[in-house]
Amino acid sequence: MTYCNFQSQDEGRHLRKQARLEAVAAQMRLAVEAAPNGMVMIDERGTITMVNAQLERMFGYDRREMLGQPIELLLPERYRGAHPGQRTAFFHSPEARAMGHGRDLFARRKDGTEFPVEVGLNPADTPDGRYVLAAVIDITARKRMEAELARVHSDLREHARTLEATVAERTAHLQQTIAELETVSYSLSHDLRGPLRTIQGFSQIVLADAGDRLRPEEKELLAKSINAAHRLDRLIQDVLAYTKVSRQNVVLTTVPLEALVRQIIDERPEFQPPRAELVIESPLAPVRGHEASLTQVITNLLDNAVKFVPPGRLPRIRIRTEPEGTMVRLWFEDNGIGIAPEAQDRLFAIFQRVHDEKTYPGTGIGLAIVRKAVERMGGSVRVESQPGQGSRFCVRLPRAEVS
Repeated sequence: MTYCNFQSQDEGRHLRKQARLEAVAAQMRLAVEAAPNGMVMIDERGTITMVNAQLERMFGYDRREMLGQPIELLLPERYRGAHPGQRTAFFHSPEARAMGHGRDLFARRKDGTEFPVEVGLNPADTPDGRYVLAAVIDITARKRMEAELARVHSDLREHARTLEATVAERTAHLQQTIAELETVSYSLSHDLRGPLRTIQGFSQIVLADAGDRLRPEEKELLAKSINAAHRLDRLIQDVLAYTKVSRQNVVLTTVPLEALVRQIIDERPEFQPPRAELVIESPLAPVRGHEASLTQVITNLLDNAVKFVPPGRLPRIRIRTEPEGTMVRLWFEDNGIGIAPEAQDRLFAIFQRVHDEKTYPGTGIGLAIVRKAVERMGGSVRVESQPGQGSRFCVRLPRAEVS
């Protein structure tokens, strides 16, 4: 009686254990079936014992065609000979890892087509023996993207090489052009200005020595020749100044702005009473700039301020500075004839004139020089103006650190 009881208890434990194992197996089958990747389980002999629906769709087989078949069914033929040895080695030292160790892996569909895959291996020990559960991922789209990305990178490298060659070619051409311009500049400053001064000088001598023997119309023609030679000489000087500003080496230093402005005013009678009235709102903040370029900027702006006024009006110019973060605003405010809004956009372009040349003579280069010089010092320039209400020119320059 006692023996029967023990036997019954053993059978009960065995049945309960069997039931738990079956429940675990059922849960595992559900998990495998629900997995987003293709899942396949094989035993130590390499026989397929479980697959999920995703693997069916991936390989084109019905699961009944795969269960009980060797795993080599899913491999390209060129890999099938070596795979049993690799499988045996894995079962001898099983560990969860990716299959292939950096090699490109390929699988084979039922229709014979191949596609790239990633395979993750997970060993599982069960009462029925050791199994391997493999997760299979189709990476066709990723490989296509990688190939496209490699193609794009190759195209970019080729484009960069082409661009570099183009830049080198254009740089060489630009250097050649600059050299030619330097030759032209030399010719302008020496070969052209010399004859102009000769024409102007001889015409003035004739006008002075023989003026009383010349008819009025002859005097007028000589005067026009002198003025034309003078205007052409001024144009040549302004073109040379623009070229110099564009090409000279600009090294920024601390410039005491107020001292520079006062020096310029002291050296130019047209900026002093009784010909003009200039008010400096001290102190003017020091700036970071190139002193020679800044001298040209200030001189040109003051030249315009005293020139572009209605006849009979005393030029009045107010000069002041104000901070703007890391910059300084330098203002030149005048009581001149003003500038129409539609003309302000082209005001700083080279050879652009806004006013009548007979009334206000000039070359149309002065403000182009101002803008070029200011930009090369890391600043900017703009104008605020209305016809008949004067103009306010604002030059922005880097602020100098004052110790």
